[in-house]
Amino acid sequence: MIRRILGIIIVLGSCSAPEKGDSSDKTTNEVKYASGFHFETTNNQNYLVIDEPWPKATKPIKYLLSDNPKRIVCTSTSHLPYFEMLNAEDLVIGFPNLNYISSEIFIKRAEDGLLTDLGPDGSINMELLLGINPDAVIAFDMGGESLTLDKIEESGIPVYYNSDFLEQSPLGRAEWIKFFGALIGKEKQADSIFSSIESEYMRVKELAETAKDRPSILSGVVYGDTWFLPGGNNWAATFFNNAGGEYLWDNDSTSGWLELSFESVYEKANEADMWIGTSTLNSMDEMLGQDDRYSSFKAFEDGEVFNYNKKIGPNGGYDFFESGYSRPDLVLSDLIKILHPELLPEYETVYFQKLK
Repeated sequence: MIRRILGIIIVLGSCSAPEKGDSSDKTTNEVKYASGFHFETTNNQNYLVIDEPWPKATKPIKYLLSDNPKRIVCTSTSHLPYFEMLNAEDLVIGFPNLNYISSEIFIKRAEDGLLTDLGPDGSINMELLLGINPDAVIAFDMGGESLTLDKIEESGIPVYYNSDFLEQSPLGRAEWIKFFGALIGKEKQADSIFSSIESEYMRVKELAETAKDRPSILSGVVYGDTWFLPGGNNWAATFFNNAGGEYLWDNDSTSGWLELSFESVYEKANEADMWIGTSTLNSMDEMLGQDDRYSSFKAFEDGEVFNYNKKIGPNGGYDFFESGYSRPDLVLSDLIKILHPELLPEYETVYFQKLK
């Protein structure tokens, strides 16, 4: 497999040099929170290094930062907000299955014929891809065999692996805006945006630390016979704790998702104060329709159930999974508003709302 031997330096038409004569956008390329990428300078040449391009990858990938691509294909909706934040939406010309997108800006670009649908179900149609002739494809790899990505590389189109989904901290994931900034020559703008997000995140986190109590939190729902909920080192668990809550599985060391029985969850969380995160169940009736045992939880009885369904795109996409990763300051503020509304009396939530 081609991508499995990409530990060597890949010299592609890529990233971070500004246009000739413009040095105002150069930075030190410091990475503070993200563990999945960094920058290196060797022999006066700058490189973007993806330390773990896919889960359990044994070698990093290095990209030489040279020319900036002007025609880009993205493969995850979570990539798109970074282009909006960097005022570079016009660079994105293709995406697999436009129905997944909730961004009004990118939906409008698709309606105007400026964003090509590259295939159903998140797959990429090679004929369509070659037809739009992109300079780069930003891809993610969950660790399986991907013949499509291999074919893209074989065709001569540079593939940039984005593994932001492996980050375990909210600020670490948001810091991948610097990956996109380096790719399109907007490093200074990316640094400035991230600094603002970091500052606001730390401000509201410190505010949450002044709360007098820490409401206990349950999360997740049952699918089949299994209750899926965030592990103690999961991205979501970090948010719960930073917002001034007591996530009941905080002592667990899992960074992914736990798969537990209904009975074990009930034993631990039947008296939880809050239930935050109910997947695609967007009302109390929907929850009962899936499993009427939910009604026996105190949080359900008290009506303290919340989900990230406040912003849903026209085709059913949750904006939380599109822009929420890039705006942890807003996600944290939402959760503080839920757990400690007195701390943010004028704030209106962006992603979360109480279920009815």
